[in-house]
Amino acid sequence: MNWNNSMFYQIIPLEIGSLVERNIFQQSNKEIKCGMVWKLGSVLTNIKPLFIKTYDPKIGICIEDIPGGIISKKYGGEKVIYFSDTVEDEEQDELTDIFYQSNRKYSKSHEDVFHDLGWTQVSSETYIFGELEIKELDDAPSAYK
Repeated sequence: MNWNNSMFYQIIPLEIGSLVERNIFQQSNKEIKCGMVWKLGSVLTNIKPLFIKTYDPKIGICIEDIPGGIISKKYGGEKVIYFSDTVEDEEQDELTDIFYQSNRKYSKSHEDVFHDLGWTQVSSETYIFGELEIKELDDAPSAYK
């Protein structure tokens, strides 16, 4: 990222839990949605955010779709996992244990274990949604100097 420009924009969701990372895994007719929900966070860019003209707070926007956008800060992350109705309860229990790493029989990350069990990761995206505030900053935040 080119931080030589003098103007930066910080995009801040005004509602708690509006910055989320979502990973989707599939296996035949079954699906897992899992990831992180951060209580607070913001996105930083050095390109004026023009998406706001067509932005729908109910849908949000993928961070990758914000030109120059990167997550600058995030606080209070909480792991979440959901299953399609086609995943049996017993399998849900095992996958939940793997995701929260409460089962000691797996030492690898949940992504690796899901893959070993035949699940395919079909997407991994970070979103911001809800009402947003955009602040203009004169300098890059000190963390990037």
